[in-house]
Amino acid sequence: MAWHVALYLSTQFVEFCPAVFEWLGVDRFRRWALKVTIGATIFGVILSTLHQSALGALLLLAPAKMHPLWYSPYLPLLFFVSSIFGGLSMIIVESTLIRRFLPQRMDPGNRQTLDGLTLGLGKGAALTLFTYFALKMVALAHGHHWDLLGTNYGVWFVVEMLGFVLVPCFLFVAGVRKARAGIVRLAAVFAIAGVIANRFTVSMFAFNWELPHREFFYGKEVLVVGTILAIEILVYRWIVNRLPVHMEHPRYEGSH
Repeated sequence: MAWHVALYLSTQFVEFCPAVFEWLGVDRFRRWALKVTIGATIFGVILSTLHQSALGALLLLAPAKMHPLWYSPYLPLLFFVSSIFGGLSMIIVESTLIRRFLPQRMDPGNRQTLDGLTLGLGKGAALTLFTYFALKMVALAHGHHWDLLGTNYGVWFVVEMLGFVLVPCFLFVAGVRKARAGIVRLAAVFAIAGVIANRFTVSMFAFNWELPHREFFYGKEVLVVGTILAIEILVYRWIVNRLPVHMEHPRYEGSH
């Protein structure tokens, strides 16, 4: 899994190199980067498939430690499918934030077509969310754990399935059918929250669930995580304000 993540980050850097070389004005390296971008993109898709499923496969090593409602032989597939609608939703939210807070760094053509692209991404997210819900129900039926739905953990499982899977799924469908990008963006926020809730559940709340004493977060850990997120946002803002990420560089306009 570590190899997957390291190779994936390296591939993403290669995919980002054209924007870096355009900013630096290095035409020779830019042409080289553009030639390998398609291959790097294909390789990145393969790697993301592997490392997302590997995250779920890692939890298969501890069947006795995970709550039965979340443990399933389908965990690698469930992690992979959830990463798809999570990624689509993140693109929707990220592009919305860019248009809202950094409109000057977005290409005018992209601003005009953003709503249409958002609806298209919402359609894919709705289909993936419905697939994920069906797989979760198959996993639940395969484990014969319907009786656990009446427990406290069962209540949280139902909340996760209804509030963070079906609700955003129906919101995506409603937004696409009514051609309202705002509803799709709201659904994307719910979907991202659902992925975060699921990852915390399987790795912490539903892990070692039978222990008498549970420890979750320390104040210093929350502070460290908040600091890292703030640094990432500042670095991302610095990059977007300087590099041609969401708009074409004037020198290379129309050459992509």
